[in-house]
Amino acid sequence: MDNELYRRVRALFATVLVLSFATLGIAALIGGNATVWVRGTIVAAIAAVLIALARRAFRGSRAAYLRMRLMSTAAPLAIVIIVALPHDGFPVWMKVEQAVVGVLLLAVAVMVGRKAVRQAYPKAGQQVR
Repeated sequence: MDNELYRRVRALFATVLVLSFATLGIAALIGGNATVWVRGTIVAAIAAVLIALARRAFRGSRAAYLRMRLMSTAAPLAIVIIVALPHDGFPVWMKVEQAVVGVLLLAVAVMVGRKAVRQAYPKAGQQVR
């Protein structure tokens, strides 16, 4: 992963983390239900993990790259379900926040899923092209 890609990915993950903390702040102000608190906390924790994985991937860790790629691909799919369910305990404002998080993570998934990036993390025994 080159410097520019790392900078963009880290910025997107940091934005997700900030949005998650903002969500928890809103929940504290307006009295969010348990579903809001649990989801907000989980997303904040995932964002922190993704930032750490991006750092390790930038330093050359294939395992970190694969985990980051998997999480940034799977999370938007889960978010689509959360946003689509009509009566799931999530208020509309949080569904909007989750949709924004999903778009940010999808952008990362597209960036780190490109062929050139995948080739920079070859399987053991393969040469970097």
